[in-house]
Amino acid sequence: MVESDQRMSDDEARRLRSVLRGLPCGVITLDSSGAVVHASERALEMLRMDLPAGVDFSVAVSERFEMPDVPRPRDWEAGRELRVDETTLLIQSSPAGTGAVDTVIAVTDVTPFARSLEERAMSLRFLLHDLRSPLNSISALTQLDASDPEEFERCGGMQQITTLAHYVLSLGEQFIFTSVAEHLHRRDFKRLDLRATLRQIVSQLEVTAVYCGVPLQLWLPDSSPVWVNGIRNFVARAIQNVTDNAVRASPRGEAVTVSLRRVDGFAEVLVNDRAGGLPGLAEGERLTDFERLGKKTATGFGLGLKLAVQIVALHGGALYAELNRQGGTVFVLRLPCLNPPAGSAPPTSLVDADRALRSAKPD
Repeated sequence: MVESDQRMSDDEARRLRSVLRGLPCGVITLDSSGAVVHASERALEMLRMDLPAGVDFSVAVSERFEMPDVPRPRDWEAGRELRVDETTLLIQSSPAGTGAVDTVIAVTDVTPFARSLEERAMSLRFLLHDLRSPLNSISALTQLDASDPEEFERCGGMQQITTLAHYVLSLGEQFIFTSVAEHLHRRDFKRLDLRATLRQIVSQLEVTAVYCGVPLQLWLPDSSPVWVNGIRNFVARAIQNVTDNAVRASPRGEAVTVSLRRVDGFAEVLVNDRAGGLPGLAEGERLTDFERLGKKTATGFGLGLKLAVQIVALHGGALYAELNRQGGTVFVLRLPCLNPPAGSAPPTSLVDADRALRSAKPD
């Protein structure tokens, strides 16, 4: 009877090893005292150490990784990260409570996740560094306004503060977009009416246009919806950035016109200004690379366009600029349009098709 029980135990152990070998993570089982019952080959490969049965798991791991203290059971429950060369491992325990096994330790490779966190932390450090200069300038200007109003005006006054604040906002928007875009899924894209979105954006920018002394005009061909597939907040931000840049770059009294059209399966938003044209843009040339503008200016102008390019590209479209006939630039945002082509016949129902076939038969 004892031999039969021992044989059953051996069979169960073999089945357990077979299951553990098929898991993507490494697994180590411990008894109630914290001693190793079994360690899978995958766990030993990941930890690059031997864990014979009976050895104290916490002591062995602390010696292998030269930890200052021996981890306690609650430390493993919370999870501990270990570095093995360029690999980051998460070691976490959970109760088992079956037979001789009291605790199950999972060894998981979390290197991609850890690398993503490191990149995000580095991006935050860069963002804080980039924000420090304009924020310090805004602080200095506000103090100068209180102590010497005339010098404050000579340094640009409220217009300079507005420009710096706009740059700070552009940096923040760029960081938010980059953080969110890499985690988007197809289900996040919804059908939206670009015509209604344009009306709302222009309405929101009217205050800025009045402050800048620039008439902001919206031209829409008709009242029909223009449908695109996308993330409304992102699409709105791209259009707003381009329009806001055009308003701020325009001389007082010169109008900025926003219009909408459908061309070859695309919906196009056109932003026309009379600001003299982009630097270096020649007649007949089409500018699609706005990276150089971001490098030449510290006002957020190039950053806003760069963000707009990224947003439009995310939606399967494009952004380009050309010189217009009004002594300025036309910015064109192209997005795939969901509306059927103009002039196409509506789909025929089965009833209509059957009626047409019957009427076509000879008597």
